[in-house]
Amino acid sequence: MKGFFGILSPDATNINTFVQEFKKNMGSILPNPITENETIFLIDFNTQRPENLELLFPNLSFAGWVRLDNRKELMPKLGLTDSASDEACILTSYMKYREKCTEHFIGDFSFVIWDKEKKQIFLAKDQVGVRPLFYMQTNGVLIFSSTIPMIKKALPFKPVLNEVYIAKELKYFTPKVEETFFRDILRLKPAHYILTDNLKVNEIRYWEMTPIEIPKFKSKEDFYQLVRTYFEEAVKCRIRGKKIIGSQLSGGIDSSAITVLASRMVDKHQFHTYGFALDEKTIEFSKTKIDEKDHQWEVVKYAGLIPENHHLITAFHYKDIFEELDTRNEVMGGIENGDSYWQDSLFKYAGENQGTEVMFSGFPGDEAISNDGYFYFFDYLSDRNLFGIIKYLFDFRFRALLNILNYFKYRKSGSVYPNYASTLADWDLLEPNSKFHKELKEEAFAFYPHFQEFIKNNFLRYHTAQRTESEGLYAIRYGIETVYPLADIRLIQLIYSLPNHLFKPKPFSRALFRNVCKGILPDSIRLKYKAGYAYTLAFWDYYSQTKINALKDYQIINHTGLMIDENSFFSRNFSYGEEKEDRVATMKEIDYIINLNWPG
Repeated sequence: MKGFFGILSPDATNINTFVQEFKKNMGSILPNPITENETIFLIDFNTQRPENLELLFPNLSFAGWVRLDNRKELMPKLGLTDSASDEACILTSYMKYREKCTEHFIGDFSFVIWDKEKKQIFLAKDQVGVRPLFYMQTNGVLIFSSTIPMIKKALPFKPVLNEVYIAKELKYFTPKVEETFFRDILRLKPAHYILTDNLKVNEIRYWEMTPIEIPKFKSKEDFYQLVRTYFEEAVKCRIRGKKIIGSQLSGGIDSSAITVLASRMVDKHQFHTYGFALDEKTIEFSKTKIDEKDHQWEVVKYAGLIPENHHLITAFHYKDIFEELDTRNEVMGGIENGDSYWQDSLFKYAGENQGTEVMFSGFPGDEAISNDGYFYFFDYLSDRNLFGIIKYLFDFRFRALLNILNYFKYRKSGSVYPNYASTLADWDLLEPNSKFHKELKEEAFAFYPHFQEFIKNNFLRYHTAQRTESEGLYAIRYGIETVYPLADIRLIQLIYSLPNHLFKPKPFSRALFRNVCKGILPDSIRLKYKAGYAYTLAFWDYYSQTKINALKDYQIINHTGLMIDENSFFSRNFSYGEEKEDRVATMKEIDYIINLNWPG
């Protein structure tokens, strides 16, 4: 298990109230505190925590969920040997650089350091936001943890729900990355740290995406080889110290490329792949009767993997929708926009049956390295590059002219998906008279005039952090750490710095990554068309219908008064037909979780 929990307060009476509540609710599963006194209470749930940290760093207390990927560069600067743990590296860096230490870390991490001499708490989170970290200030205490449920267990009251967050969920709007289901519980933003001063909390950004200097190659193949080198390192560093390796294998090029690379670096007998697939029951509900099972097996064969080590997940393990909703509330603490509960059954199977220690994922490939490239020409227009515009028109003819006109349409609307607003209007579950209808604005998929800026902001948007941390919280319950090579910031900064013409979608879309994958994937996988018919969760149609049927008789309580009347919603013109019932089922799911957390 990984994760941590802590309470800080200058008032011993205040802190004792919350500590006792936490101990009572945790019961016998609570490990011994790292530090406990009248000012600080700190727990580390890491079962593999180095034993000598307190001896090496007597004036510092540490708890965290960390993996450092730049140890080779970092260790000589710190005067450490290869045997030093990641935790020791972080503490040594803190002693040398103080709050600037995060500027030297590359990897996935969230951690807390209690400085006994300065009486300060230092909280930090990785650049992408893969590992979770939440905090709350109440009644003269600062409570912080890697999970929201841990914070809730320390409260002698139910936290106040965040009506703005709920309204956004009902409108299918995207929340800000720091927002949570609870008004006073905040997510530490990616690439930020907190250094407390008398409980004063101020989030400080320590990293920005900036271009890196790369060689000015004349050959495209030289660029592809450079990306391959970064890609291979992103996979390799995430295997360090692990024996039983797992990889989610959807059959698409992102997960397939990672699977093949990882399989070349490990013992194939200890390497397992997992894919969602249809079975005899669920295929009857599928609109297309298609999944990517055949592509999964093709990758398994190409990589020379052991067939018995490829595992098909064909159903959720929950006995019903209410067990699923209870689990989501238990893991995520309430409603979570990036809730990845649909991965839970895969993690459960991998952890309990194969003892998988680390699980590779192809997310978030589409956001950056395997971007379809359709907007690559934005740079020509924004920079008024006449030669580039002419060449673009020559390459794509009528389609180029249409896309150029769309560019100005996007710029005027402020979004690269101008028709998205009509979809949101269809799916809107918010009570029409709510004040939030006028107050809330959808800010996802904003227009950026340069292609590189589009990639940067698409990759670093809220969804990346929320999904990765959610998957991690589900997986760690089974002893699995989730890893995302395509979210490696070294790789992403390289992608951000490449010439835009490498992304040109000709003769195929996703051109950069398809070319990078030469020699990694067979052409039948590398060049296959990415169709919308193949769900990552192959049995989604079956699940959706099952959910609708299970919630048919559920009566909405609507504690907040924010939900539209069910009959009013059904009477609305709706362009997506049967999805109308699916949206109402979603409203009932939200209502159920609100009721679990309602303070009445």
